[in-house]
Amino acid sequence: MKVNLSLKIFYGIGAFANGVKTDAFTYLLLFFYANVVGLEPALASLAILIALIVDAFTDPLMGLISDRTSTKFGKRHPFFVLAVIPACVSFYLLFSVNTVNGWTQIELFIWILSFTVLTRLGMTMFEVPHRAFGAELSSSYSERTSIFAFREQFTWIGGLTNALLAYGFFLRDTPEYIPGTRNPEPWDDLALVGSLMMAVTILLSFFATLKYSKISVSEAVTFSIQEILKSTRAALKNKSFRLFFFGYLFIAMGWGMGSSLQLYMNTYVWEFESAMITSFLFVYFIATFAAFVIVPILGNRFEKKTILLWSIALAGLVHALPVTFYFLGWLPEVGTWDLFFALVPFVFFANGPLAASAIVRESMLGDVSDEVQLETSKDQRGLMFASSSLIGKLNSGLGIFLSGLALQAINFPRGSGSIPSAESITSLALLQGPFVSILLLIPFLIFSFYSIDKRRHQQILNNLGKTTY
Repeated sequence: MKVNLSLKIFYGIGAFANGVKTDAFTYLLLFFYANVVGLEPALASLAILIALIVDAFTDPLMGLISDRTSTKFGKRHPFFVLAVIPACVSFYLLFSVNTVNGWTQIELFIWILSFTVLTRLGMTMFEVPHRAFGAELSSSYSERTSIFAFREQFTWIGGLTNALLAYGFFLRDTPEYIPGTRNPEPWDDLALVGSLMMAVTILLSFFATLKYSKISVSEAVTFSIQEILKSTRAALKNKSFRLFFFGYLFIAMGWGMGSSLQLYMNTYVWEFESAMITSFLFVYFIATFAAFVIVPILGNRFEKKTILLWSIALAGLVHALPVTFYFLGWLPEVGTWDLFFALVPFVFFANGPLAASAIVRESMLGDVSDEVQLETSKDQRGLMFASSSLIGKLNSGLGIFLSGLALQAINFPRGSGSIPSAESITSLALLQGPFVSILLLIPFLIFSFYSIDKRRHQQILNNLGKTTY
């Protein structure tokens, strides 16, 4: 099926909601609870870890459920609507604890744990079927890259919109709080706007794509633990899927840690004011838009594996350079616009390839799903994209977990009035810079063994009796 532009747009806009949630979880959640509310970083990390353990069960379960669902609204769309209330309400409540007084560490821990789990469960109900639906819109090797380019672009737009509202409006600097991210008052207003944006874009994607909801049909299946385990084992036997899963996992670990510490870097190492942090959002947007335009073009000329490997290598190399130059004394004075402009090229050439790698990975997973279907004689697309959804959450979840443990290990102070030592700032810079780049070497090596190219995918489709355009 050749997918028209309007369908790509309305499909992709649903990912705006995940962008809002991912930005808040990746860049703001740990900072909010540790440096605004005053929860110990180790406890915040533990809550995130428990939520990830829950996700490890619910994501594949949601994938299997949507694979086997059959309603008058298709197999994926009913879950779009069911996800709205748990995802959006829990997201708001997660960030509405900012002005409480007298809460114990255990009470704060229970709050962050409860609403982190509920927010993730709600987004699982939407994200897993939504990703699988995108792969069902076309079986074409190159057309899938275009479809997921739109999805990834709207994910970034959602995240950047949330960040722009945070740094440019709600968390602006005040005489009492510089930077404004340490001000406890406006956080719940930011969360309310974010939750409303999530609800609107999910529902818009649902209604605008509803007429395509029956593009894939399901068989009636009785669910059991044995069925879940059998389907999961069948997927894990596929070499391409294993390479995808573990390669993406290490990308999530590395980049998730770097992202969750970024606000700490901007606040304590670079000493940027809110206006400078806000200005970086435009660089992020240009970088991701460049990936949105360029990747589909490259996809018509090069193999997905080639594009992915170059993207990982470039992102990892560039990410380490600013901190390296900082220790060598080659950067302008901290807290200045000169430093901001010096860092712009590094931000662009690290985040552009990162966005490109995400587009290519989602497209690759559609191809892997076809290979698994050929081997198992079952449509396992929901289960396949459940893995992508789970690892996407690891980007924020495992990144926060590792970051929280690292902050605890270097004795980084907590609370809105905290002032870190020079030693803590040095340790923070080393963690967020070179250490993250080293972690990205692992997925580069893993994906180098990936073997589905255009010729192999066409063979898979021929054996499945599918036609591409």
